[in-house]
Order: sequence, then C-alpha cells, then structure tokens
Amino acid sequence: MKDRRLPSRVTFYILGIGSTLWFLIRVIPKPSRAGYPCMRVAAPFMSAFVMYLLSLGGIVLALRKAKRNMLRARYMAAASFVLVALIGVAFAFIQSSQDASALAKQSTGPDDGPNQPMGEAVGTHPGRVVWAWDPKATDENCHGYYFNPLYTDQEVVS
Repeated sequence: MKDRRLPSRVTFYILGIGSTLWFLIRVIPKPSRAGYPCMRVAAPFMSAFVMYLLSLGGIVLALRKAKRNMLRARYMAAASFVLVALIGVAFAFIQSSQDASALAKQSTGPDDGPNQPMGEAVGTHPGRVVWAWDPKATDENCHGYYFNPLYTDQEVVS
C-alpha cells in the first residue's frame, strides 16, 4: 500500500482556507456562534493562516518599497524597509516551543447541571428528587482529600 500523505505546506493552506471560510460563513450571520465548539477549533487555524498571509504580504510590500527607494538613491528609507521586512520574516518564522494544551475547566457547582435529577424517585410522593447545593458547605480550595472532615462545615451540612 502506498503512503499517500499531503505535504505539510499543502495541508496548512487547505486547513487555513477551509477554517477561514467555515468561520466566516458560520459567524457572520450569527456572531453568537463564535462560542460553539467547532468555531473554537477553527479559530486558531484561521488566525494562524491570516497572520501568516499578513506577514508574508508585509514582507513582500516592504521589500518592493526597499527596492524602489534603493533605485531612487534613498538609502535610509530603503534600509528602514529592509528592517521592516526582516522583522516580518522573524514574525513569520518564530515558533513557540511550548506545548499547546487546553486548561482543565474548574467546576463551580454540581457537575450534572440544573434540572437534572439523580437517583430513583421513591417515597410517599415519587418523582420528587431534590438536590441541594450550598457553596458554603465545603472549602473548594482544599489541599489533600476532599472528603476530609476538615474541609466540610458540619453546621451548614447538618
């Protein structure tokens, strides 16, 4: 079986164009869609692609201006445009060595959300399942085991 892999440069352009189109088609009609999970995935690809195109365009423009000023014997202006082009090249090729990873979401309430009863409804009036949550009952900044009685306010719980 042949190894059919796209070169990374082609993959970057396909992903960049696709994510930019997807983001614009979905978000322009309804801006609240920018928070959707699919948009959160597409946004970094889109922004990286747009920044790459802007830096590449800036480099080309600066080098053309430098050439034009060099031909007109404006050496200071030409040197400044070469400096701008070098800064653009630096921005285009700088890569972060840090791993990209999502931060763990911190919970501030029950994990099951509102109006999500738990357990089997039993008793005199079955169907009434109640969950009470009081943020004062426990210390959410505890260090160690969460079930330790030290971190639970017994007066609030009882």
